[in-house]
Amino acid sequence: MRLLSNNCRNCSILFSLSISGLLFTSCSTSRPPAAKDQSSGEANQQRFDPLRVGDSIRVDFSGTPSPIPLIQTDIKGDGTVRLDFIGNVKADGLTPGELEKEIQTNYVPAYYTHLNVTVTPTVRYFYVEGEVNGGGSGGRIMYSGPITVTRAIAAAGDFSPFGDRKRVKLFRVNATSAITINCKKALDDPKLDLPVYPGDKIVVKRKLW
Repeated sequence: MRLLSNNCRNCSILFSLSISGLLFTSCSTSRPPAAKDQSSGEANQQRFDPLRVGDSIRVDFSGTPSPIPLIQTDIKGDGTVRLDFIGNVKADGLTPGELEKEIQTNYVPAYYTHLNVTVTPTVRYFYVEGEVNGGGSGGRIMYSGPITVTRAIAAAGDFSPFGDRKRVKLFRVNATSAITINCKKALDDPKLDLPVYPGDKIVVKRKLW
């Protein structure tokens, strides 16, 4: 009888430990997922942001029997990049993913039976000059994603007391003339607040007294 009692007691202990283990495992696996890194979000955004004239990009190749050196180049004024063997390839207006497919189509199967292409935008800038706070001498600002004219001026220090908010000039990289923007009206009508792209230049003129 004593032996049977001990066996029952041991079974009860093992059963209790098993339940505790299950509860601990359930708690440990129900933790909320870690928040995504903000930098990865910015990288994903750049995958969908169209490339522009003046952008600097890196092109990596893989999947070939012999390694192919990476290429670092700028998008030229005609909107193309020049690559070995295939010459000029249109890049302006394409997303990095679209440019990858365009380059791959030009290389395969004419030069390679299989090729992986990765296009990565490197650091890109836009420019704000004229009557802005911080000396008014202008500056180069890193482009990290979609931004409008009013926000770009704010990023440069905002209008100085002498800045003309009604006649702000926006110079596109591949355009021959400037676009005049009334930033006072743009604050009330977002449609007038035009986007700024890498390589663009904003000039804040001095007020005419």
